[in-house]
Amino acid sequence: MKLNDKQFAVIGLGRFGMALCEELSAQGAQVLAVDVIESHVKKAAEFASHAVVADCSNEETVLELKLDDYDIVMVAIGDDVNTSIFTTLVLKESGVKTVWVKAKDKYHAKILKKIGADKIISPERDMGIRIARNMLDLRIFDYLPLGSGLAIAEVVVGSKHFGSMINEHPCCQSEATTILAYKRGPTLHNHPDVTDKLEIGDILIVAGKEDKILEQFKKL
Repeated sequence: MKLNDKQFAVIGLGRFGMALCEELSAQGAQVLAVDVIESHVKKAAEFASHAVVADCSNEETVLELKLDDYDIVMVAIGDDVNTSIFTTLVLKESGVKTVWVKAKDKYHAKILKKIGADKIISPERDMGIRIARNMLDLRIFDYLPLGSGLAIAEVVVGSKHFGSMINEHPCCQSEATTILAYKRGPTLHNHPDVTDKLEIGDILIVAGKEDKILEQFKKL
């Protein structure tokens, strides 16, 4: 299925929800933007496929919008935890296939999990972890925890490993991690040959068990 064949709905058009709508739309997806505040909806209407003023904590509204037809419905409601929880519950009970929800904190996340949210997003926490990894080691270009003890990291090749082959890099020394690709300048090399020679400034894209990735960082 092509991206522009998929339908997404975003409920809650604060900074997070608005940015989500804008990026999905820019990538060619069909996006329904929903909020109870008319000014937010008018702004989203500039780029979203459809934008409506509606309260999705109301079951009749959810059915009227036919949200069960959408591939993913994202509940991006900000500080109103009660509305976020109730909206998620209504969506799941109305037969919406996949519901992602932005969580304010770990307690909010626990409740969302119990009522059936399919994916829980903690943007502030996740971004904090990524920035902390960068601050601790400047060789880590980016770091993304995937949950379940897994992660993806972008690691910059320094002078220590210049000229060595990919299979000689510490990130290749464990069965728990693998180098998926590497970037050299503007070029992404997918499925690289393990005998490719590394250059200073190459960025390795590493995936695997989080503890093993962090362990290997110490050897860089």
